[in-house]
Amino acid sequence: MHPTLRVVAVVVAALVYPFSAHGQSSDDAALDIVVVEESAAETHTHATTRLDAADLDRAAGQDLAESLSGVAGVTHARCGADNAKPIIRGQQERRLLLLYDGVRHESQKWGLDHAPEVDPFSAGAIEVVRGAAGVRYGPDAIGGVVLVEPKPMRSETGVDGEFGVVGVSNGRRGVVDVRLDGMAASTPGLSWRLHGNLSKGADLQTPTYVLGNTASQVWNADASVQQTFGRSSVKASYRHYDLSAGLCYCASNTSLDALRDPLALDQPVGSEDWVSTYEIGSPRQQVTHDLAMVRGVFGLANGAVIRATYAFQVNHREEFEPTRGEVDTAQYDFSLRTHLVDGAFVQQDRVLGEQLTLEGGFGVDAGLQENIYQGLPLIPNFRSLSAGMYAHQRLVVEGAAVELGGRYDHQSRTSYLTSTAFRAHEARGTLAPEDCSLDDDVQRCGKAYNTASVSVGGIWHLVPDAVDLRLDLSSASRFPSADELYMNGSAPTSPVYAIGDPGLGVETTWASSPTVGAHWRSVWVEASTFANYTRNYIQFAPSLDPTGAPAIDVTIRGAFPRYGFSPIDAVFYGVDGQFVAGEDELFEWAVQGAVVRAVDVQSGQGLVGIPPDQLSSTVAFQPQFRALKDPYLTVGVDHMAEQTRVPDGVDLAPPPPAYTLVNAGLGTRFEAKRRTYAFGVEVHNLLNTRYRSYTSLLRYFTDEPGREFRVRLGFEF
Repeated sequence: MHPTLRVVAVVVAALVYPFSAHGQSSDDAALDIVVVEESAAETHTHATTRLDAADLDRAAGQDLAESLSGVAGVTHARCGADNAKPIIRGQQERRLLLLYDGVRHESQKWGLDHAPEVDPFSAGAIEVVRGAAGVRYGPDAIGGVVLVEPKPMRSETGVDGEFGVVGVSNGRRGVVDVRLDGMAASTPGLSWRLHGNLSKGADLQTPTYVLGNTASQVWNADASVQQTFGRSSVKASYRHYDLSAGLCYCASNTSLDALRDPLALDQPVGSEDWVSTYEIGSPRQQVTHDLAMVRGVFGLANGAVIRATYAFQVNHREEFEPTRGEVDTAQYDFSLRTHLVDGAFVQQDRVLGEQLTLEGGFGVDAGLQENIYQGLPLIPNFRSLSAGMYAHQRLVVEGAAVELGGRYDHQSRTSYLTSTAFRAHEARGTLAPEDCSLDDDVQRCGKAYNTASVSVGGIWHLVPDAVDLRLDLSSASRFPSADELYMNGSAPTSPVYAIGDPGLGVETTWASSPTVGAHWRSVWVEASTFANYTRNYIQFAPSLDPTGAPAIDVTIRGAFPRYGFSPIDAVFYGVDGQFVAGEDELFEWAVQGAVVRAVDVQSGQGLVGIPPDQLSSTVAFQPQFRALKDPYLTVGVDHMAEQTRVPDGVDLAPPPPAYTLVNAGLGTRFEAKRRTYAFGVEVHNLLNTRYRSYTSLLRYFTDEPGREFRVRLGFEF
């Protein structure tokens, strides 16, 4: 049998926890009890890319979304100094599922500056699944999945660790990271980990001016302990994320003229007086995220596996507006509490013939979530209960594997609207008294959703060890979030006046994505196309006034572009892929690109906010020296085209022009005194080019940051 179809690898990588909404990737505690030769990226029917430790080392000092931007079809929208949101095939964060150590990451996703609260330094590998994967991973995985895998726990007695520092020129930011792993000889099988880091940076700079009030400070801490006994293990972990960051003065609009000026001027009003400091002023945000998790993996005598996970998360977000006096109380205070529980059963393999094997599994998961909000009108409190069940079978034959899966999900949510918020919706005709029930001056508005999804896919090794074909045909559904239904207002991290639509229904996508990969000697090529039809696609875009121009709302707190949520039927299609010649040789040339098209079916017009066409090319020089390990020197070019498929006049400002950035890097590892040292320098935007990113709302107000040097030093012990 071909090595990539070995039964153990396929079962563990694809089925240990394949479908759960709160599921996990292939390389975790369950993988410690069997031998696995392939990652999920090699057994997944979707287009999947794996970033290993070397890739993450080169990205050290970047946040999670920036680290993922090297994957074909993935880009990001910068939010602030330490914040960016990933975008996969044109799908924003509401349609992307992030799993950290197998646990679904739950946070406030509606704001411009609400980046995922995940520490990239804690990752041992990251896998990016491009495309709708709702059956495999549950609701919200309608656009893609990001699987963040921690470094493996220690499996032998002793102590080891890592120490690293990173210096970033733009913003004069410094990072210190420390990890310590151990297993005592007196307690074999009991491993532990302590990890933490601290980052502090000043205001960022564009090529021509400072981005006032973009200083930040981030610290992370996590601890894990795992007991392994035979074919089973129990793991407990806790992690804490803490961010304090200013929000650029450029996005604060005190009047209609203050909003219109940045659209007409070359740089924000007052930017000539901004200087780069470490002081965090207002507007600003303070965010913490805590995750506690317990997981048990139990190998049964007949070869089956049972696993169970409980996780509790608290996401606390405070946002502060500029005030005339000293104010320590946040005008916006959100606490999102989430309980997650899941169980999975992986059945014993059934050998149906000499070269025919049936593998499968099933499971259930559930979650309870509460949002407690205090502050100016924006998003209501809510409580939701979700549950899902799934089943999966995979038939493995010589040179091919075919799989079929199904999933059912339910969600019930009750939102608690204040009388003022309810009257605002009632005045617009989006809510009526019979839609909710009045209880102690609070309107209780209940919603319940049910969805069923199916997936059919396969992997065919057309030429063993040379050409593979993957095909995925699937459906995926997403329940509308509370902010999409009831949001009414603006916040410092969302400099638009957003109005929800309580009538929104379930968003459902039917997707197809064939992927071809070919490897011949030192040449490697992968190309993936996709076509998705989405019914009731919830579009978040500028609203138009009666004259057909973008609407602007003027309130006592300033002037804001009006954005609205509206259901449409949409088609997404495109292609992404990469080409590598001279892989791991003296000279290596890599090219990758992505094209995304998104169209409103009824009007035939392009959708707002879809990434423009992008193409990048990198040349690497990788000499071999006896004293150095994996040395490299790279020079690359990233080109982002102008977005020309959006109708004129439907956005507050026209799309920014195309731009090209030059990047470079060098680095190596070496041994000294029984330790492995690492050194690297990465340069982004070497020519200090001025540009604005179409996928970021900050393009209305300011340029992107300019040239950035990142120097990293580290060693293992």
